[in-house]
Amino acid sequence: MEAYRLYTVVPRLVELIDQLTNWYIRMNKDRFSGERGAGERRTSLCTLFEVLMMLCRMMAPLTPFFAEHVYQNLRRVVPDAPASVHFLMIPEVNEAAIDPQMEADVRLMLQVIEKGRTLRERRALSTRTPNKA
Repeated sequence: MEAYRLYTVVPRLVELIDQLTNWYIRMNKDRFSGERGAGERRTSLCTLFEVLMMLCRMMAPLTPFFAEHVYQNLRRVVPDAPASVHFLMIPEVNEAAIDPQMEADVRLMLQVIEKGRTLRERRALSTRTPNKA
């Protein structure tokens, strides 16, 4: 953001949104619905809330109206939150929270899942059809 190169920032935000919607939310539907218990439901929803709030803060300089709209809906559950996302600072990177091995493992897992989906698509198999062991 220091040089404000929109063409480098936007693709990374789009990738993050894609990963959030197509992977995290899809893979945790049963947690969100409470099928794994109330504790798992609360934890998963709190995590999603934190990610969305952070995303609003990161997107605010790039998409001010969209980020504000999403933020206003999220802040309904946090009464003492600032009146606007634009009153918040862009978050600092916490280098200690980055685990390169975990990122590589997840990237590999996503590739395996995508390849499996591609094979199912080529053979016209529904994702609900169980695989033979």
